[in-house]
Amino acid sequence: MATDTKPRAGEQRTDEVIEQLNLMVATAADLRSQVKQAHWTVVGPNFIALHKLFDEQALVLLAHVDLYAERVRALEGIPAGTVRNAAANSPLQELPIEEIPEIEAINLLVDRWEQYSDGLGHAMKQAEEAEDMSTQDIFIEGQRAADLQAYFLRSHLPTKKR
Repeated sequence: MATDTKPRAGEQRTDEVIEQLNLMVATAADLRSQVKQAHWTVVGPNFIALHKLFDEQALVLLAHVDLYAERVRALEGIPAGTVRNAAANSPLQELPIEEIPEIEAINLLVDRWEQYSDGLGHAMKQAEEAEDMSTQDIFIEGQRAADLQAYFLRSHLPTKKR
């Protein structure tokens, strides 16, 4: 019995979309862990408000990780969702492992949310090129949520720092 060695129509495109989804799994998982680190280490007069906000943001990211990983499975791929994979593949810089004053914590996390949003924008374009509108829709929703979370953080900054 002969086997067809040619890729199926759209197979390479699907592989590229799966790769982007797994990159977003890693990035969202890494960002979630950094948000939790900030949750535990932020200090300052607005500690409790930020502590609670960071917890809410971690839940948003947990939902993103799950959504991206389940989309990978729907495309018959394998999610790469371990902590080690996230550390190896996330483009985000590591958050300092120390007490972090609230303004510094906010700025660090705003930067990471914006990087995550930018990565989702790139992923959206790849999904569109692959003509995978369902995955593109997931990335659009992820970017919308990332931008909202960055806005929530920026609202805690003094007006002159925005």
